[in-house]
Amino acid sequence: MIPSSSVTPAAATVKQCAGCGTDILDRYLLNAVDAYWHTGCLRCAVCQAALADIGSTCFTRAGLILCKPDYIRSVVNDYIK
Repeated sequence: MIPSSSVTPAAATVKQCAGCGTDILDRYLLNAVDAYWHTGCLRCAVCQAALADIGSTCFTRAGLILCKPDYIRSVVNDYIK
């Protein structure tokens, strides 16, 4: 028998999605920008592309989560100004 003090309740390991606010019960979850996300909820703030579908990286700028093309566009636009 396992002592009760070493048993972790299943509910303690369930993470909440930063995008939709519901529990993540899926097999896979994403950890980005100090938060957990459903794979379909982590989206680019500009084009709304699901970042899990277009690569394994995301970028942040001015508090926004961006895909690589939109991040590059934002940097270039700031450089041109």
